[in-house]
Amino acid sequence: MSVIAITGGGSAGHIMPALALVPKLKPYFDNIIYIGNTSPENKLVPPSGIPFYSVSSVKLNRNKFFSNLKIPKILLRGIAESKDILKSECVTIVFSKGGYVSLPVCIASILLKIPLIVHESDYSLGLANRLTAPFAKLVLTSFAETRGGIYLGNPVRDEILTANPLNIRNMYSLDNKPIVLIIGGSSGSTAINNAVYPILKQLTSKFNVFHITGKTSHLIEMRGYFKFEYVNNICDLYAASDIVITRGGANALSECAALGKKTLCIPLPAGPSRGDQLENARCYQKLGIIRILEQKDLTPYRLLKEIELTNSLSPPKAIVSNAASNIVKEILSII
Repeated sequence: MSVIAITGGGSAGHIMPALALVPKLKPYFDNIIYIGNTSPENKLVPPSGIPFYSVSSVKLNRNKFFSNLKIPKILLRGIAESKDILKSECVTIVFSKGGYVSLPVCIASILLKIPLIVHESDYSLGLANRLTAPFAKLVLTSFAETRGGIYLGNPVRDEILTANPLNIRNMYSLDNKPIVLIIGGSSGSTAINNAVYPILKQLTSKFNVFHITGKTSHLIEMRGYFKFEYVNNICDLYAASDIVITRGGANALSECAALGKKTLCIPLPAGPSRGDQLENARCYQKLGIIRILEQKDLTPYRLLKEIELTNSLSPPKAIVSNAASNIVKEILSII
């Protein structure tokens, strides 16, 4: 009996590419399980139809040193919980998408001598993948320039590629104005939100605006403006959009590239992050398929001008890879 455990999380960017593999893994495994922590894994994984297990995990805080003193205790607890799950489910291979959530599961698999494969979505390896990669059977990457791994690309869910662009226009009875989709990441972006609000009147005069804000107290009602804390129909929104404004997460960028969307990227700067989003964005910019507006230059006026400029461009050629199928082939080569 062959059983694969998928792990990774902390953000949708770690989870959704992993879930893109599930339909292609099912013909080859007797069971597929997902091991994560709490939100967003416990919300995003169950609809895929595979069992979800939660273990203790803790994130490194780059700004508050003393809060990291609790890491060893929680990590050890998470490793023990992961070992119990891996043994009870008779897991034969572990696939990790990285993120702090994956670390206890990966360490448990190493201790139990269960083959481990890690996949990195970002241009450079994140901390969890850097720590576990030396012990992995395979290290797979999404960028050809990433050192220390096999370049296969980033998996994109089939639903992203096959959604009907008319669903959103029909659902909201939209006029023929272009659609701008604004995504600040799975938890929103205060910086992007604060740049959008002052220019909504100008934006909605030219565009239909769908804005995923994350949690916010702003209550705004305006014709042509649709505000959401979180959405479950991102596939339909992608399909309908003419312009996507997004952070520099590798998952969002690969989805926009696969759909050939006009994309304006506002990467999370180093400091709040490890600088990976800017690295990701610059790589896509070199391919000529996105524009970058750095957060240090982000103002309402500049954002409006960049959206208008992005709208004036021709859509880039879609870049669709066989990443999911190729990753599954590599997994099968290990077992």
